[in-house]
This record gives sequence, structure tokens and C-alpha cells, in this order.
Amino acid sequence: MMRSLILLSMGLLCAANPSPPQVVVYTYKPMEKGETNTLLCHAKEFNPPNIELQLYADGNPFSDANQTDLSFESNWKFKLTTFIELIPREDVEYSCHVTHMGRTNIYKLESF
Repeated sequence: MMRSLILLSMGLLCAANPSPPQVVVYTYKPMEKGETNTLLCHAKEFNPPNIELQLYADGNPFSDANQTDLSFESNWKFKLTTFIELIPREDVEYSCHVTHMGRTNIYKLESF
């Protein structure tokens, strides 16, 4: 019963205060040619919690990326990260496609 009330309250809060995600695409450590690194796409401060993050290399999706569990802050805004270990290449464009509230935006890794 208590869980149902919490979920209902959460749903009402989500519906009442929608906000788009703040997204950043980055690597775990500075990129060096031929060195293994982790590519991450982090979305935060979004509501409602329904969101999809997908990492891409030159427009092709990674099928083996990992994803953290969806979590939320005390203000009921959510956060989620997807990531993959790879050896980055200078000639490849890395991006993250984020779909939230029916809209898809593309965020690119800015530096090599």
C-alpha cells in the first residue's frame, strides 16, 4: 500500500513538472591514440523518467553499451548514464541520441 502511494505521488510530480535532460558526452580520461577509454553519455535533471540513451559511432549504434540504473535526486529530477569501453579513433564521430518526451536530440563528443 505504501509503495503504491509513493509511486502514485512520484507519477503526479513527474507529470506536473516536465523538464528536458541536460546531456553531456565525454570520455572517462583524456583520449590518447591507441589507448582504451570509456565513452559516456550522461543525462540529468530530466522529468518524467521515460528516456532512451543510445551511443553511436559514425551514425551506427553500439549494440553492447552498458547503462546505469535510473536514479533520482531529492528534487525528483532523474539521471541516467550509458557507456562503452573502446579504443577511440580520430576519424570516427561519436555521438549520443537522447529520446525524451517524444523528441530525439543528438549530442556529439566534442574533442579527441
